[in-house]
Amino acid sequence: MLVNPYSTPLTVVPGTRVLQEQFGLTGAVFDDPKHSNRYWQVVTAYAPLPGRALGGIRARIVDNKLFSSFVNQRDLELLLDIASPGAWCPWTNELYPGINDETEGWFGLCVDEEDLVDDLFERELHLRVQHPGEVLQPQELRRWIHLGPHNDVEYLDLLLWDADPTTGLGPDPRLETVEKRWKRAERIPLIWDRLL
Repeated sequence: MLVNPYSTPLTVVPGTRVLQEQFGLTGAVFDDPKHSNRYWQVVTAYAPLPGRALGGIRARIVDNKLFSSFVNQRDLELLLDIASPGAWCPWTNELYPGINDETEGWFGLCVDEEDLVDDLFERELHLRVQHPGEVLQPQELRRWIHLGPHNDVEYLDLLLWDADPTTGLGPDPRLETVEKRWKRAERIPLIWDRLL
């Protein structure tokens, strides 16, 4: 078990959902559970999101072709051999499922809208590091995202303006307004095996 997310206080980097404590996950590598030529590296650990069917921390991961995805804590513990299928999970009070066994509750690598927001915000933070204190200029951002098994896409996001939507003052580096700064312009299906 990485951590009991229900009994251990988790602190985020102010203004983000990124955990201050990364629990040694950053840089950890595991094989894709469904694709033999694909492997993933953990980039960032994120705080749990309330209301999810399965709680626990989340990890943003990047594969060997620079696709981004997310994985929940329970399934990540299995993928990193921290836990074994069929063993008791002390923080869910249930047995760990078999890897890829959806009948036992396996979720695996997948992304929902909240994960997409965290991915976009993390990429925006990297842009801000390159231009500290400056208002970001309108620009395009292409993101390769692994939404789930055999579901890889490219998103084209457009930065419309870097300003508070109410006051018009910029820069506006807040998580809660990131979707007002960026507009998703395209979603293009991709076939992972056909990409170099």
